[in-house]
Amino acid sequence: MDIYIWITLMVVFFIMELVTASFFLVWFGVGSIVAIILNYLGFNPYIQFIGFAVSSFILILSTRKFAKKVTKKAGKNATAERLIGQKGVVLKKLNKTNVVIKVAGEEWSGYSEDDLNINDKVEVIGIDSIKLIVKKID
Repeated sequence: MDIYIWITLMVVFFIMELVTASFFLVWFGVGSIVAIILNYLGFNPYIQFIGFAVSSFILILSTRKFAKKVTKKAGKNATAERLIGQKGVVLKKLNKTNVVIKVAGEEWSGYSEDDLNINDKVEVIGIDSIKLIVKKID
């Protein structure tokens, strides 16, 4: 296999890793470097491919735990769920059960089984789609 193919694959894998930040494709880029070295040393294309595959596989397996720590999934902090348990205030009453509330410096649509009025203090107890479920607090 031509060395330029391995160089192209290496560049593609590293660019894709930068775009996805998955900490997975980087090892295929490193495997491509192994294949480039094997190509430079004069090994045939089958050995180059085996070197690429084996080195990539070993690196993926050996760094899986570390990769999971580095690429944490979006948790409560990235969604409206982070607001559960937060206190807020009613800004606008739309009808008996639907309101606009301010929680953590943001305005949200809210729903409550309590009869709420403007300036009532509320606590977020859940989420339904894009509406916060709140209850009146004293």
